Amino acid sequence: MKHMKHIKPIGHIIFTTLFLFVSVTDMVLFAAEGAKSAATANNTQAWKKALQDVGFTVFPEAQALPVIRVPGLDGKQIDIKDFAGAFVILNFWATWCPPCKAEMPSMETFYKTFKDKQLTIFAISTGEKPDTVQSFIKANPHSFPIGLDSSGQLGAIFAGRGIPTTYIVNPEGKAIAGTIGGRDWMDKKTVEAFTILLSSGKK
Repeated sequence: MKHMKHIKPIGHIIFTTLFLFVSVTDMVLFAAEGAKSAATANNTQAWKKALQDVGFTVFPEAQALPVIRVPGLDGKQIDIKDFAGAFVILNFWATWCPPCKAEMPSMETFYKTFKDKQLTIFAISTGEKPDTVQSFIKANPHSFPIGLDSSGQLGAIFAGRGIPTTYIVNPEGKAIAGTIGGRDWMDKKTVEAFTILLSSGKK
């Protein structure tokens, strides 16, 4: 009986301690999840604002894309899915378009700056013969992938309001923002905006 008198209180203490430990652990985990959610929300707001500040329209929801598969300058097919896992600057342009041509040198520098940081450029010439585009690129070399939408079908879908039209495609292959018109891609605020986007972990 003496032993029983000692065992009951000890068992009660152990049970109470475990209950309190589990309760505190749950509270800590809940707080951690809340902090994580808040941090994610802050990151989302940060990259959205950064892109908006440099003229991009951020879509309310990431937009699924139709099939985008066109021949490259070498005749081999390029599919936007080839770039899965990285952000893609999807640009529609033409050799006859002054703002398109004006932005390409800074776009080349931008590409070289970010290509090793999970960001690439896929520039699709729309409505032009392959020879025309090849001659232009030969005279104005660029190292980022060039696609040929000779029929203009993709241009009609994605750039119906004018060129250059540019979309930002996330690593899951969905468009998250877009803009119409040329730009200096190495502008300080533009570089900062994409640095924020890449550091946000946005998928």
